[in-house]
Amino acid sequence: MPHELIVEVTRNGNVESQHTGSAAVCDFAGNVVHSWGDTDALMFPRSALKPMLAIQVVESGASEHFSLDDKELSLACASHQGEAIHEKKVAGWLQRLGLNQNHLACGPALPDDEASAQRVLASGQVGCRLHHNCSGKHAAFLTTALHMDMPLETYHRVDHPLQVLSLDILSDLAGVDIRHNPMGVDGCGFPAPTMPLVALARAAARFAHPVNLSSQRVKAIYRLHAAVKNQPLYAAGHGTVVSDLNEITKGAVLAKTGAEGVLIAALPAQGLGIALKITDGNARARPVALLAILDHMGALSDDEKRRLQGHANPRITNSRSEITGDIRPAESWLAA
Repeated sequence: MPHELIVEVTRNGNVESQHTGSAAVCDFAGNVVHSWGDTDALMFPRSALKPMLAIQVVESGASEHFSLDDKELSLACASHQGEAIHEKKVAGWLQRLGLNQNHLACGPALPDDEASAQRVLASGQVGCRLHHNCSGKHAAFLTTALHMDMPLETYHRVDHPLQVLSLDILSDLAGVDIRHNPMGVDGCGFPAPTMPLVALARAAARFAHPVNLSSQRVKAIYRLHAAVKNQPLYAAGHGTVVSDLNEITKGAVLAKTGAEGVLIAALPAQGLGIALKITDGNARARPVALLAILDHMGALSDDEKRRLQGHANPRITNSRSEITGDIRPAESWLAA
């Protein structure tokens, strides 16, 4: 089944560009509730998997042993923007473990947040590993490896016991054995597994409402829910769709981005999971698509929709700050 036209970019009311994509909504029992486009083809979820990868740091007992707080657990689930709050929290976390940023397998990077990157450069500094958007995930894996007396130097490699455990956890949630699927290498050096988009939606739904899982896994998932709900800015950063959705809905929608146009959302109260992929990988289309799906499902109140309007229908401006167009759901999509 082909991808569907789901997002349009306009200039002066005329469509200038179009984004196709696919999306699926599943319930915690694995049933497909809604589906658009090709949801069966293998795809890379990338960083959309981070909340599920964070399960091991809680389930193993490492979180409790090292007294990880909500901010640190939210960072474990995050693709953060490298703002000062993120950098300082990861640095303090590592210091408490007796480690430092050189133990992180991710490479150095400038903050994804433009203002933060400008401040770093203006101060004469360069990007570091703490700024990398994956540094919280890496700190969580180091925490677990340290607690379980596993090698620290190779924690990011596919044959490391923690990576093997992670693939087991992902397979458990997705309801499909992804261990034999094609594997790539992610931007931070971690393994990058593949799965069908519909399996990613099922995993998001089971993360939203964990059933038929071990009691330890259920407890770990709900602990992560609480952390991300309580500390939404550490799950992404100021002005992001992930943090804004979490904060405005008070944890009713827990979203997570993945590179190349991927976005998932877990809806705990409804036991639903959403997964979407923008075909061309452009990040600008994914918040618009997700907010359109949530609106279509009646998952947002009028006040929530009003406060999220900047993500649902962002305005495009030029260098003079003049509005020249917008990004909107395709008129034909979701109309039926």
